[in-house]
Amino acid sequence: MTHQLDASILVHRWDNSNSPRLTIAPGDRVEISMADSSGFQVQPTWTSHDFKSSFDATKVHALTGPIAVDGAEPGDQLVIHIEAFQHQGWAWTSLIPGLGLLPDDFPDHHLFIWKLDRDQTQSFPGVTLDLHPFAGIIGVQREESGEFRTRAPGAFGGNLDVRHLGAGATLHLPVFTAGANLLAGDCHAAQGDGEVCINGMEAPMNGVLKIDLIKNAPIPGPYATTSGSLVPPRYNEKPWHMFIESDENPRVAAQRVVRRAIEFITRRTRCSAEMAYTLCSVVLDLKISQLVNVPTMTITGYLPEAIFD
Repeated sequence: MTHQLDASILVHRWDNSNSPRLTIAPGDRVEISMADSSGFQVQPTWTSHDFKSSFDATKVHALTGPIAVDGAEPGDQLVIHIEAFQHQGWAWTSLIPGLGLLPDDFPDHHLFIWKLDRDQTQSFPGVTLDLHPFAGIIGVQREESGEFRTRAPGAFGGNLDVRHLGAGATLHLPVFTAGANLLAGDCHAAQGDGEVCINGMEAPMNGVLKIDLIKNAPIPGPYATTSGSLVPPRYNEKPWHMFIESDENPRVAAQRVVRRAIEFITRRTRCSAEMAYTLCSVVLDLKISQLVNVPTMTITGYLPEAIFD
């Protein structure tokens, strides 16, 4: 059976006392509509000034649900088959003072609006990006009672921002409450591993999820499988730029990597540092290259040459 769930009611906190909006049977599909992470606050006509003066951060994230699964109990395993995501033609990425990987480098608000074609965007001058839509947040209600902000992920899933949880992926989550009570949202049309400026391409989106239940099959935390390429295939048609840094503090190494990528992008495209940082957040992939040479760790940032026109 296929159900529909719209985004007319948005949830901004984890709270296992919330009643489900929808109850389904194991094996059912849900066609789910999701707001952008701002909960429809940000509009395609907004400027950086609008964002600074009107954005209410307490409404982040805006999730759709909860969806209860009949018969789900603690100790079971929810299996979410992600069948499709469809963006609605636009997205946004922001810089917010005090947030992101480089808060001291970028103390001012900044907003960039992306116009999205079906599979690509050419909104950034001199750059063509391939889209890979996914939900940054898919999670079940937490075991603990009370209200909790949605920023921190956990064993329940939540704000994982794993960009490979797109169409074709299957996500397994442990169940902590009767019904499991799944919520989803914070969709991104594209994102680099690291989401360094605080946002990916934040976009309202529709999705199709098929939800199964495995009884008496506890797992300690999220597990997923995916098929196909881990990067857009077009990106492998040209070389990758690799920015490599080592430090005892991996965050410091990552900061140096991103600063070098920003410098490279500003030279290459003659854009502002703010725009280069924005681009890094949606396409630069940060990877741990080594952590065995104690106490030094190595972080590498991968930037595809293929994005440059």
